[in-house]
Amino acid sequence: MSEQTVQDPPASSTRKKESIWEVYWPSKYNEDATAIPVASFPMIIYFWPSLFAFLFCGVSQQFGWLSPQVLGWVATAFLAFNLMIIVTDLDQKKFIIVALVLILIAAGAWITTLKDLGFVNHIYDWLRGLDVSYSTHAYYVLFFFLWFFFVIGMVQPRFNYWRLESNEFVHYIQPWGRDQSVPRLGSTVTREVPDVLELLLTFGGGTLVIRREGQVVARIQHVPFLGRRMASIEQMLGVTRVKHT
Repeated sequence: MSEQTVQDPPASSTRKKESIWEVYWPSKYNEDATAIPVASFPMIIYFWPSLFAFLFCGVSQQFGWLSPQVLGWVATAFLAFNLMIIVTDLDQKKFIIVALVLILIAAGAWITTLKDLGFVNHIYDWLRGLDVSYSTHAYYVLFFFLWFFFVIGMVQPRFNYWRLESNEFVHYIQPWGRDQSVPRLGSTVTREVPDVLELLLTFGGGTLVIRREGQVVARIQHVPFLGRRMASIEQMLGVTRVKHT
C-alpha cells in the first residue's frame, strides 16, 4: 500500500471529531477520517439469538401460540447453537467440511427412510417421546439473566477501546485515559476471521490484529461490523498526517 503525506488544516477548521459510539455502529465510509475507534467485545455478543429465542418462547407459551414441547426444542436448539460457537472455531475450511458432513448425514437419513430400514424412524420416535419443555416463568427468567449479562458486556467496549489514528494506535481505558500507544510507523493492521459462524453473528465481524515489526502487540477480538470498518481503516492507514501547530 502506498503511503501519502497529508497536511491537516488548522485547529480552527478541523472536522468534527469521530464519536466513541462508533465502536458499536461504524459510520459510513469516510475517506477523510482522522481516527477510527474500535473495541474488543466479550463473547456474550454471540448470544443474541438465544436472547430473542427465550423471549419468543416465553411470549408464545404465555399466549398458547405453540405447544410447550415445540417451544422447548426451539429454546434448547438455540442455546446449544450458541454454546457450540463458544467451544468451537470453524474457519472456512472446517465450516465447509462440517456442512458437507451434515449434508451427507441428511442424505443418509433420507435414503434409510426410503429403504424402510426403520433406524431413522426409531430415533425420531425416541426424540418425540422426550418431554423437553420449560415453564413460562423459566423462559422469562432465562431471558432476564441473559439480557442482564448482555447489557454488562455491551457497556464494556465504551470504556475499553482502541483509537486507530494515522500516526499511532492508542488504547484507552476510561476514566484513566491512555493505557498504551503503538506507533503507526513499522506497524500493520490485518483482519482475521477465526470462525465463520462468529462472522455471521457479528454481521461481518472478526478480529483486528496489530503487528509491529512482525510481533503481535494487540488482538482486538469479536469486533462487530468489522468488514464495514475496513475500507475506512485501510484508507486512513495509507495516509501520514502532519498537523499545524
